[in-house]
Amino acid sequence: MTHTDGSPPRPIGAVALAATLAAVAALSAIQALCAPDAPAPAPLAIDLNAAGPDELSLLPGVGPSLAARIVEDRSSRGPFRTVDDLDRVRGVGPALLRGVRPFARAGVPGAPQAAGA
Repeated sequence: MTHTDGSPPRPIGAVALAATLAAVAALSAIQALCAPDAPAPAPLAIDLNAAGPDELSLLPGVGPSLAARIVEDRSSRGPFRTVDDLDRVRGVGPALLRGVRPFARAGVPGAPQAAGA
């Protein structure tokens, strides 16, 4: 028995072996990318004391209106000492703070920022 191109048929075992080896290679590559001991990428850290409304709107749960209130509060009451100080802004509660904490920081205005901070 031959194929229409004249080549002899491949044993089904060889095809299955090739497919299995390709799958194992793909899984190994995925595991290497998802290694649990690999360092996690640094999260986005928006400085509450330097960010404008557009940047603040990138924070989870912060839309344009709330971002504008954050900037207004900062302008009228001074810088935030901690991320938790956001609770002084109308519309910010415990749930929003939980969502924002990993992505925000309260930098000291005018202080030089360390690399990666």
